Amino acid sequence: MSRLSEALADNHRLRQENARLEKELLAQQQQVDSLSEQNRKLQRQVWGQKSERSEAKKKAPAESGRPRPTKTSEQHKSPVRHGPKPFDPALPRVKIKLPDPAPQDLICPVTGELMHPGFTEMIEVMEFIPAAVVIRQLERTWFVSSAKSAPVATPWPDDVFARSRVHASVFGHLAAEHYCEHAPFARIEKKWERSGVRLPRATQVSLMTQLNQMVQPVVAALKARLMQKDYLHLDATPMRLCDPARPGGTVEATIWGYRAKDEVLCWYQFEYERGKSPDHPHRELTAANFKGHLQVDGAAGLSDIGIKGQVIALGCLAHCRRYSFQAVADGDQRAEVYLAGFNKIFKIDRISRRFRFDEARQHEWRLRYSLPIFDLLVAMAEGEIAEVTPKTLLWDSLHYLIAQQEYLRRCIITPGAELTNNAAERNLRPLKCGLKNWLFVGHPKAGPRLANLFTLAENCRQLGLNVEAYITDLITRLPGHPAKKIAELLPAAWKRAQEKLLAAVDPPAA
Repeated sequence: MSRLSEALADNHRLRQENARLEKELLAQQQQVDSLSEQNRKLQRQVWGQKSERSEAKKKAPAESGRPRPTKTSEQHKSPVRHGPKPFDPALPRVKIKLPDPAPQDLICPVTGELMHPGFTEMIEVMEFIPAAVVIRQLERTWFVSSAKSAPVATPWPDDVFARSRVHASVFGHLAAEHYCEHAPFARIEKKWERSGVRLPRATQVSLMTQLNQMVQPVVAALKARLMQKDYLHLDATPMRLCDPARPGGTVEATIWGYRAKDEVLCWYQFEYERGKSPDHPHRELTAANFKGHLQVDGAAGLSDIGIKGQVIALGCLAHCRRYSFQAVADGDQRAEVYLAGFNKIFKIDRISRRFRFDEARQHEWRLRYSLPIFDLLVAMAEGEIAEVTPKTLLWDSLHYLIAQQEYLRRCIITPGAELTNNAAERNLRPLKCGLKNWLFVGHPKAGPRLANLFTLAENCRQLGLNVEAYITDLITRLPGHPAKKIAELLPAAWKRAQEKLLAAVDPPAA
């Protein structure tokens, strides 16, 4: 009996040991899968394609139950004209008539008679005339009195900055080059050298610093107008900043981009802190007493910023769909149903926009068609996430959907809300492209200047304004403009004034 008892005890011990080893093997296998998934994710970030093309869209259906509708002759679009497009009619034109051939060349070799004019041919060619730098010599006379009273002279024109020895157009040109075309100061310096002008980088930085001080009232007015809106998009992007405490090294700073939903209006703020901390936008929204909807991308802490009870956070369905798309691209077939669900939600919204539904009709469509799909996706994710290996792409997608379901659901049930925060991302895209040229910001004090001047440039760009013309006119008028009427100098108001002036000079034909 003792041998049997020992054998049973050994058998029980071995079974327990086997179960423990199986658990360890399963945990190690999940860790291997997670690390392999992270490795594939990093490889895609470095070498993967940028276009989001799902395999389902690439494969055309073999058979379709419905016959393809045939287009009638009335439905056919007008043929596309190929070849070079005509030049902009607003460009100045110089008409040049070429001289006729010499008389001896006009003798017909067959009849021996003099040829007569037959037809006229005209072509348009584009000519590039390099920009001319002109040095203005302004002269004024001071009038003095024998009583030694204060001398009197004509003041310098408003568009002349005597201490800096530049015209307002120089400020406008440099701001457009650096903050709109994203040319580094070193590259601008080389460009001016080709015109025979020496404009060192230090001088350019000094001029941009003066410009930043001059436009502070306009930037403050843009910010105040933005914070009065009841619907904002918010996003952030990191940028490299030279570390003053470690010469040659860089640290990570952040630019926050705010954008209004119902108006072309944006504002940027620089933050000299590591990581995208929500403390900075929280202070800005609280100080401005912002009240309304705030759409963010689900980053940690962004859904709880602002004054409690006044700010309603919305999520971003595009981010959630992106995780599902990446999982499908990685070959995980379990993510296809989630990707199809998100595609269906976005398709419903595209249909409503295609037929120009009003806000009430669009809201009705979302509640009837989009909301049931979203609730089904959440229920599926909650039941499936326990069986998915953590830290994989599918797990990231399901975890994001479950954690952000409250804010994502608000995008669907809130009348007039956007489904995504893509407007904020588009708002930051030009700056991100510019950083590829700049590489980094040279000093912490340059960060706020960059944010302020880029705010003006981006508002002008989105409105279709000439940044150089706007800034040149702005700093000319600012010194004598009443502070109470600063709204008249904002880019949108300036554009309306220019259009009204153009219509008065050249009224449309009846």
